[in-house]
Amino acid sequence: MANLLPALTASIAQIAEKVRRYRDKAIGEQNTKASLIEPLLECLGWDIRDLDSVHREYRAKPRDKPVDYALKILRRPRLFIEAKGLGENLSDRKWVSQVLGYATVAGVEWSVLTDGNEYRIYNATAPVDAEEKLFRKVCIADEDASTVSSSLHLISRSNLEENLLNLHWEVHFVDRRVKAAIIEMVNSAHPGLIRLIHKKVPDLTTKSIAGSLARLDVKIEAPPIPLTPYGRREAGPGLVKPGRKSPAMPRAVPIESQATRGAMDQNGAQERSKKYVGIRLSELIAAGMLKAPLDLFCKYKGHRLEATLLPDGSVQFGGAIYNSSSMAADEARRTLTGRPMSTNGWSFWLYDDGGVIRELDYARQLFLAGKQQSPTLRLKGSGFHAGPLSG
Repeated sequence: MANLLPALTASIAQIAEKVRRYRDKAIGEQNTKASLIEPLLECLGWDIRDLDSVHREYRAKPRDKPVDYALKILRRPRLFIEAKGLGENLSDRKWVSQVLGYATVAGVEWSVLTDGNEYRIYNATAPVDAEEKLFRKVCIADEDASTVSSSLHLISRSNLEENLLNLHWEVHFVDRRVKAAIIEMVNSAHPGLIRLIHKKVPDLTTKSIAGSLARLDVKIEAPPIPLTPYGRREAGPGLVKPGRKSPAMPRAVPIESQATRGAMDQNGAQERSKKYVGIRLSELIAAGMLKAPLDLFCKYKGHRLEATLLPDGSVQFGGAIYNSSSMAADEARRTLTGRPMSTNGWSFWLYDDGGVIRELDYARQLFLAGKQQSPTLRLKGSGFHAGPLSG
């Protein structure tokens, strides 16, 4: 990785020297920010002097408590950073609750807790317990600079624009659950696993296989996802090929009818683009693209799930109110599957648009097309043409 990101690796090595020099001194939070955190942000491509890129003491609403840094894409926060003085104990649950609380209230998916040396990256909106929201942890002064750069490069401006962090999270989330399932099956000598092994080596008895599983110390480690010099992931099992968009990006697939949806599926998923990042339901309501309260629904596993889009852009489902359509969709699927389900709410929820059933994403595309002053909205490969746009 060092040969791919030489500038970042060199900068991290310099910051590591500063950490080792100051770590036994109480330099405080402000000095930590100025000497350790902000130099790193600049190396990651963030213009710390541009308020539209890096917003200090950010508040989503005037009554909210401020977060130290909001990193923005298209002027909208994509990641929060909460800073503590060098040497602070980042394992303290009050700090973890604080940074996750800031992000959850503001509807920001990613957050970082750091003391300038240790960096903890959290997926704040993931539908899992707080301790499982921790995605990556690195210590600048205690690990190889190239190893640290491979992790911190995920929160660079270019990678947040491409949603690369979301791709890594999806792989990490799946791998973690598969790993836990395999280890649990080994440790418990699961009958299904014993049968599979017996089928593979029929000369062993099931009793001897169970005894072997009790003795074996099984370790499973997932290798890191490699990046190209431009931050894109290389092709590999479960990953997209270079040059294709990440599956973590929001899907842009409005539907005219079930026939239209089939045509879209046949021609492949629509291109995911960073231009959709940061658009909120409240903006669509304010622009008149959606009229709230609005009934939302979805047919899933033979059940009809219903929710309500509220005037402030939040979504109500099952008596609870969620900050985003995706969070509501996560919970909706969980009620049927019994487990957390990461879901794109823009494509999950449908609504009745004057007798035409559409995905929420349809309104988002119209909104974006209007902002770009495009006279028509065309969907590549779908054969669907929305026609002239008014206003």
